[in-house]
Amino acid sequence: MLLLLCSAGGVAAFVVVGDRRTDASPSGKASSEPSSPPKAMSVAEYQAVLTEVDGLLGPAWQKVVGAGNRTATSEAAMALSQAARDSESRLAYLTAPEEAKDGHEHLMRAFSSSSNGFSNLAVTVQRGEVCASSSAVSQVTGSVAANEVREAVKAFGSTFTFGAWLPGPAPQQDRKLGNGTYVKKGTLNGSGEFTINNGGGKTDVVVSLVPNGTKAAATTVYISAGQTFKVKRVRDGSYQIYMATGSDWDSGAAGFTRDCHLSKFTDPIEFKTTSRQYTTWEITLKPSTGGNAHTDSVDPADFPQ
Repeated sequence: MLLLLCSAGGVAAFVVVGDRRTDASPSGKASSEPSSPPKAMSVAEYQAVLTEVDGLLGPAWQKVVGAGNRTATSEAAMALSQAARDSESRLAYLTAPEEAKDGHEHLMRAFSSSSNGFSNLAVTVQRGEVCASSSAVSQVTGSVAANEVREAVKAFGSTFTFGAWLPGPAPQQDRKLGNGTYVKKGTLNGSGEFTINNGGGKTDVVVSLVPNGTKAAATTVYISAGQTFKVKRVRDGSYQIYMATGSDWDSGAAGFTRDCHLSKFTDPIEFKTTSRQYTTWEITLKPSTGGNAHTDSVDPADFPQ
């Protein structure tokens, strides 16, 4: 407050500074009472959330188990990843009851990691590292995230019901077919011969002859790494050559389950028989400088069966 006093000789100024108040409460007194902690959920309320999370993860997991090909595996992986994110959001801000605290912490660890087995599955499918349900099941059930879910189930004990959809760890498989095994033999009653040389290859390969303008393989044969096989009695016609490479052949899914790559030769080949001669073709699957054949990658949805 500034007080001015006037007199004949001039102006005298006196400054009086009052106390500054920092408390805006009506009483003028600073509040020192702490805020109350959030109230813990009841056992029944928390169980209702666990049931909801089970309803998200269970059906998504069954899509992974039942995926019949790479396209279905990719869709199932995305569904499981989304279910994991939705589950985390359901659990993130809850105050679990005392009986559920240990289990709740395990669940949060399962869903919070950016590289957890549920969300990471979608990434490995996109890269072609996982291409069918059996390898997807092996990856997820053997992950740290899956183990945290199992630890949560143990911690919940008999008080809560959760996680029956998740099985124990599934071992990774490495199934193979014998060299020259026909995955699809089709009708071989022509005169042409088609030799597939995989002598320099490091992975097994499945080769399909697909009639031009169709999406169905006429003949599909399995060639082991380092081996050669001749398909005899190929019928006359123009064919596209499709190839699938990878590890762990799943006969049920008719495809490799890991490290898979799909491709086709850019140019078709022709088989023609006359009264005097018939056509023979040989392809060598080892990349080489100066080779006269080119290949293109193929989307799984466009690969013929």
